[in-house]
Amino acid sequence: MQHIFAVVAECSHTSGLTAHSQILANLFVIVEQGLIKVPLASEVQDPSQNLLYVQQFMANLLKTAFPHLQDNQIKVIIEGFVTLDQDIAGFKEHLRDFLVQIREATGNDTADLYLEDREQTLKRAAEEKRKVQMSVP
Repeated sequence: MQHIFAVVAECSHTSGLTAHSQILANLFVIVEQGLIKVPLASEVQDPSQNLLYVQQFMANLLKTAFPHLQDNQIKVIIEGFVTLDQDIAGFKEHLRDFLVQIREATGNDTADLYLEDREQTLKRAAEEKRKVQMSVP
């Protein structure tokens, strides 16, 4: 989870937001649903506490990586990851909003965060256009 998040948050990394969102969301689902039957860390005594551990781990990770974020921002970000983990589109938007926040705070461009969606929209439009052209005798 930490490594995927590091790749997504890397400002020079500009593609794969959809895939990374799906992976992260699935990891949260696995933890949330208790599919991991062993404690994730030595300080976790009961596997039912794995979700709390992951939330605390992610909070510490975000505080360390992005010290400009306030505790309330981090809390909302992590709550969103857990709440939206079964809604991939919502999870992706939540993740993108977070990435926009950190990029704006560091003065980096955010346009590339929407590139993948724009490419998909253009691809669908081109396919529709081609279908219309093929239907005209």
